[in-house]
Amino acid sequence: MNPRAPLLPLATAYLLGVAVSLAGLRAPFGATLALPLATSPPFAPLAFLVAGWFSADRCRAPVPPPPATERLQGLVVNVPSPLGERLRFTLRSDDGRLVELVTPALEWPLAAGDRLLLQARLRTPPTARNPGAADPRERLAAIGVSQQGEALLPPVRLAPASPAAWLERGRQRFAEAAVALPPREAGLVRAIGTGDRAALDQATNDSFVRSGLAHILAVSGLHLVVVAAGLEGLLRGALLRIEPIAARVDARRAAAVLALPVVLAYTLATGAGFPVVRAALAAGVLFGATLLEREGSSANTLGLATLVMLGVEPGALLDPSFQLSLASVAGLVALAGPLRAALPVARPRAGTWRARLLEPLLAGLCATLAASLSTAPILALHFRRLPVLGILANLAGVPVGTALTAITALAAALAALWPPLALPLLWVSWPLATALLAISDAAAAPSFAVLGVASPGPLLAGVACALALSLARLRGRWRLAAAAAFVACLALPGPLRAAAARQRGGLEVVFVSVGQGDATLLRLPDGAAVLIDTGGTFPGGPDPGARDLVPLLRDLGVTRLAALVISHPHPDHVLGLPALAAAFPVDRFVLGGGPPPEAVAAALARAQARLPPPTRLAPGEALERAGVRLESVGGDSAGLTENDASLVLRVAYGRTAFLLPGDVEEAGEAAALAGGRVLRADVVKVPHHGSRRSSTAPFAAAVRPTWAVASVGAANRYGFPHAEAVARWRAAGAAW
Repeated sequence: MNPRAPLLPLATAYLLGVAVSLAGLRAPFGATLALPLATSPPFAPLAFLVAGWFSADRCRAPVPPPPATERLQGLVVNVPSPLGERLRFTLRSDDGRLVELVTPALEWPLAAGDRLLLQARLRTPPTARNPGAADPRERLAAIGVSQQGEALLPPVRLAPASPAAWLERGRQRFAEAAVALPPREAGLVRAIGTGDRAALDQATNDSFVRSGLAHILAVSGLHLVVVAAGLEGLLRGALLRIEPIAARVDARRAAAVLALPVVLAYTLATGAGFPVVRAALAAGVLFGATLLEREGSSANTLGLATLVMLGVEPGALLDPSFQLSLASVAGLVALAGPLRAALPVARPRAGTWRARLLEPLLAGLCATLAASLSTAPILALHFRRLPVLGILANLAGVPVGTALTAITALAAALAALWPPLALPLLWVSWPLATALLAISDAAAAPSFAVLGVASPGPLLAGVACALALSLARLRGRWRLAAAAAFVACLALPGPLRAAAARQRGGLEVVFVSVGQGDATLLRLPDGAAVLIDTGGTFPGGPDPGARDLVPLLRDLGVTRLAALVISHPHPDHVLGLPALAAAFPVDRFVLGGGPPPEAVAAALARAQARLPPPTRLAPGEALERAGVRLESVGGDSAGLTENDASLVLRVAYGRTAFLLPGDVEEAGEAAALAGGRVLRADVVKVPHHGSRRSSTAPFAAAVRPTWAVASVGAANRYGFPHAEAVARWRAAGAAW
């Protein structure tokens, strides 16, 4: 093992053991025989691998009980995160269960350590929505959470508020003070200052994601390092200037001792996410090394942080923020130095203007490139996109974000005492926030700002990370081979899946899970893709275009849409459209139904700026490609409005047919029947999600499908599909 970083190989082995367990492979009992080898340095990594394997098994949640409404009493075990007027947190009930809850907020804020009593509707966490999507149930089970729940009434405290509630109250007071700034800047300083992202609008979130500056929005290791290093420097300088104290104590040691509790308070006050906890551990190690007059090792500190975090919560390995933080720091440790050494620009002499101006720029470039290389596989795995301009955006944005972090952290501390005290610093932060927004918007604006990629999958992403981190140690042909393999891991999954679809031939139809909405993907025999409807929720809800459709299409190797069809412009069919239009070029855009309601007109207008002019398919007209015929057999007729004006499509390939009738109800179904066109289909997408006013007996009899598919949200408030609709399709011979 490396004598300067003995913990790094042990942490790597422990991480691999946890990863094997989370992948579903249970540790055999005989593996415990390897644990005594931990005392023998050559075999210690093997023992730590086994320990990690068993630890993840131990923390896994039991099989959850069935859904129920239950009276819960227990302890809040993490820092609650705001969701508008509500809070999300984990409660350890008195019977030992861990339950993730959403509750109304209290006047005096909730915090870790509070004892509560509440009534909640409990349910089993949902599984993955679509192939390749993150599995919420698996993620929660890995950290011991067996149920999710929602309380309609605020919880009741059973004891005085936890001391940590004062930190949460300080965060609220900072939010009150930040309203003095324009809304967009206020949301930004709240996010950077205290980790409170409740006031960030969707446009700002999207901008920072596309520009590669999203890590600045979330309180991360960068923020804590700025706060810890700045505080330690201020304290040391102040102590050196007080002669009676400077003569008796070591200012460096005293500053380290005084900074430690502030670092702990900042960690808790900003949500205690893994990046902050990792940086807090690193700061603690460095301050401890100062007290002991020992030199710290960044690699060893990374190993210690990994062991501590995974030892406490092995399931954290499934958290994207954990993976990104771990990968970025590993990249800085392994690659930043070698990249700087490889630059043809020699290091300038200390004290010269080049050392003061040029060297920080070059070092920042190398650090950004190192972190970008090591985190690219994680970004591809979870988000299916790589920010093309991220390196340039970080070079410009990180210095501004660093200054903004220092100012907003101090402003938050003053606001916790009395909000008006923070106003002078908030006014100072305003131009910095404006500048950071401008940098992000400029880097996010070009159409090429984001490179869409398919998810490589966990195994290939891990291999790609290892290849990136190995580049500094390899030489010659081995380095070139590793670099080529790294690029292949990220670039090839999508094209290979697209080629496989072309080779399979035939028509493939995917009814995509988008919650309470509709989206159907057609993969034509030549590999082309046609999307019918894009899902959506009422404004303010999650965007299924960005959440579900764009990742799925990228995973399938789709790079453009031959046609994008909207059956009718209602929210649950069209609000995912802007994300699709921004991500993929579209050859033909077909818009059915009547005029859009006000709730979706703005979204439709935003999307149409990136789409070809909309066309209509009148009954009897069709699109044809690769032997597949998409014929309009109803809807879009005079006298039909709202749902009944939905475009009714019959998709035929050889002897197989699918019917996609949008949200037509009785009048729309009657119009389709009156048109006299063939409605017979092997598979029907049930009209209007199975409402009782649709799926009339004559319509079901005319279609006579073998299978009926209803696109509905789990436990939706409408009760779809209604039993009457299900019964009518079964009477027509359809399997449900």
